Amino acid sequence: MSVIATQPLKVAGTATVVRFNWPKYVAVIGILAAAFMATVADLPRLVCSALGVVGGAGLFWAATSLVATWWVYDYRRVYDQVAIGIEPVGDWASVHAGFDDATANLVAAIGREPQAVVELSMQASPSLRRARRVQGRVATAGAVGCLALMPSSLDSIFVTFAAHEIRDGEDQRALFGELHRALRPGGHLVVTEHLRDAANFIVYGPAAFHFQPASTWINRADEAGFDIESDVSITPFVHRLIWQR
Repeated sequence: MSVIATQPLKVAGTATVVRFNWPKYVAVIGILAAAFMATVADLPRLVCSALGVVGGAGLFWAATSLVATWWVYDYRRVYDQVAIGIEPVGDWASVHAGFDDATANLVAAIGREPQAVVELSMQASPSLRRARRVQGRVATAGAVGCLALMPSSLDSIFVTFAAHEIRDGEDQRALFGELHRALRPGGHLVVTEHLRDAANFIVYGPAAFHFQPASTWINRADEAGFDIESDVSITPFVHRLIWQR
């Protein structure tokens, strides 16, 4: 009799997201509890209905966002795919926004350490502040307009799930200008991001406004002097955009 071996379900990436965003899930539970208590207390139907609709929508998006997160980070292992097809990588750097899951996977894929790891220093959301406390200071801090990278010193720069934390248009322009300055002619800028698009709206709901549409990054790169090379959908929820200097 043969025994079919099964692989354990991987949830590390999803657990990390829950760890840093737990207040959102607690809020959904709180709203649903309030809807239940309002019904028990026989409050006006309008109040009960409103709480029920908000809580139900929150529960739906909490569930779909967790499934999408598991699909991206644990099932499809998106970090393992960031550097695929980029040859030669040459001298490279990794840029993140506070919790760096990408660099170790890039090192494994590329086969050597980066020339620099830069953490963008800017005003952070509550979830990002929690992530930074866990991460500790393991990278060079760099303001969006001054990344502490030598001019024309790199062949590839990977900005992985970090660009969307820069909300202000002028800060985005400053960041892309710095990335352009740090790359050698012919070098590659690789931006991997969730986008503000239909797929992410379906699973993340209003939280998808946290991301930027693809046009934002395309415009910022064009303004900085980059030439678009490719836009690859790693999953329905994550795109990898590559530009050449």
